[in-house]
Amino acid sequence: MRTRSGWQREWVRAIAGLALVAYGCSRGSEPAVPVAATPEPAQLLQVMFDTLAHARTLTFKATRQLDAALAVGGSVAESASIEVWVSRPQMIRARSTSEAGARVFYADGQHVSLIDEGMKVYATAPLPGTIDDVVNALDERYGFTPPLAEFVLNDPSKKFATQIQSSQYKGSEAVNGVECNHIALTGEVADADLWISIADHLPRRLVATFKDREGSPQLKVDFSDWNLTPSLEASLFVFDPPKDAYKIAMRTSDDANAGDAKGGTR
Repeated sequence: MRTRSGWQREWVRAIAGLALVAYGCSRGSEPAVPVAATPEPAQLLQVMFDTLAHARTLTFKATRQLDAALAVGGSVAESASIEVWVSRPQMIRARSTSEAGARVFYADGQHVSLIDEGMKVYATAPLPGTIDDVVNALDERYGFTPPLAEFVLNDPSKKFATQIQSSQYKGSEAVNGVECNHIALTGEVADADLWISIADHLPRRLVATFKDREGSPQLKVDFSDWNLTPSLEASLFVFDPPKDAYKIAMRTSDDANAGDAKGGTR
């Protein structure tokens, strides 16, 4: 099992294309009647980040759709159902189910583990630290991150805040029956549209369009079933390998690149 097969770097790149930039809105010097102020996208984003960050435990579900150019192999579009459990500051579990099978990620504060339930193979490695530490280390060493990790960091705004070029408020719209504020975001690699629930300030939809790919392929995520006060046992985040599963090494990015280079040498 290749460690990056379940969770592609394209998702990381989609998130990296977002940024927090305030959008100024103009008004007449003396309006005849009072006019409601247009919401500031930067403020809407910050409220969303604060709402997520203040939850000590949280769970949610999501559906993720990748155009073929973003999926593994680049020939067939991919759809996955994702469940995420978080206990801050150190523990996260994520399960992704698609036609390719079910893969589960665990981080318990001391180790990270991955299992492909269909193939019955798993990998585990020592990796202590907070969720933020683990996500950064996984990206740097192994070339992948857990599904939707940027939304469950202890400080989610820090990841987003450094790379947005512009943002614009697009109005209010319903997403799956939930009234949302719609924000358009521009980044270097991808542009994105984000819908944030007006009632609870939580993300409901993200659509990222990759400008650096032929045909401008898209990634779409719909969020649902948010719970910011679940009771989660620590054992939920501890990986206990099945007796019939086979352990393999967790390959670093350097190992994978070296193997690819060697395989291409005649």
